[in-house]
Amino acid sequence: MFIVSYVWLHNQVHAVISESIKTHNQALDKLRQQGGTIIQNEHKDNTLGSVIVNGKKSVWPLTKSEGLRSNG
Repeated sequence: MFIVSYVWLHNQVHAVISESIKTHNQALDKLRQQGGTIIQNEHKDNTLGSVIVNGKKSVWPLTKSEGLRSNG
């Protein structure tokens, strides 16, 4: 499980991705204090991402804990 938020700040979209709700909220609070606006919040479960390794696309867990679970 992880949380993804997108924040508009200084004419850019910043992505905040965390496994901990507390850490996530702390990061969002810091961005809000700088004048940022949250434009989207998402909660993801069991989501795999893909990466390119040695020129080949591979499915890979997006978070360290998911990688540890899948590797035993």
